[in-house]
Amino acid sequence: MIFILTGPVHSGKTTFLNKVIYALKNQGVKIDGFLSKSVGKREETQGYDLFDLKEEKSIPYIRREGEKGWQKIGSFFFIPQGLAEAEKIILRRKDSGILIVDEIGPLELEGKGVWPALKNVIFQPHTHYLFVVRTNILEDFLGVLGKSEVKVFTIKDRDAYPRLMKELKEAIK
Repeated sequence: MIFILTGPVHSGKTTFLNKVIYALKNQGVKIDGFLSKSVGKREETQGYDLFDLKEEKSIPYIRREGEKGWQKIGSFFFIPQGLAEAEKIILRRKDSGILIVDEIGPLELEGKGVWPALKNVIFQPHTHYLFVVRTNILEDFLGVLGKSEVKVFTIKDRDAYPRLMKELKEAIK
């Protein structure tokens, strides 16, 4: 089952996701995956660090400054070591009740970013995923998923948190 949390840029998706993760961990759910945590002030985001949910460690992931040959989207560069770590996290997901990926973006729609690793695991049965996807690319990403069973939760919906928690509990039992 694929769960998607969606909302616009800087709408609180990662903060919302932190609340979900805390609740799931308190219920004994094995979680794996990563968060993309903003570096710098909101108005002056310098990049994002990858926070490994299983190992509970951060590593540099995306920055405004990069080197020739690094994958780039908009004004941001993916640090190769951070991207390799994200892929490793996705591929190790075997022991978890749910794999969380914050976030799927335009680069993945182009077949880059974490998509090469994700496409190797995403369509396997009896596996649960929670992806963060920006509203502006949601329809395109749903097209990539094809006929997969997907449930979408919009961060701006007042009942998004209780609905998502209920659906996750039912799926992960």
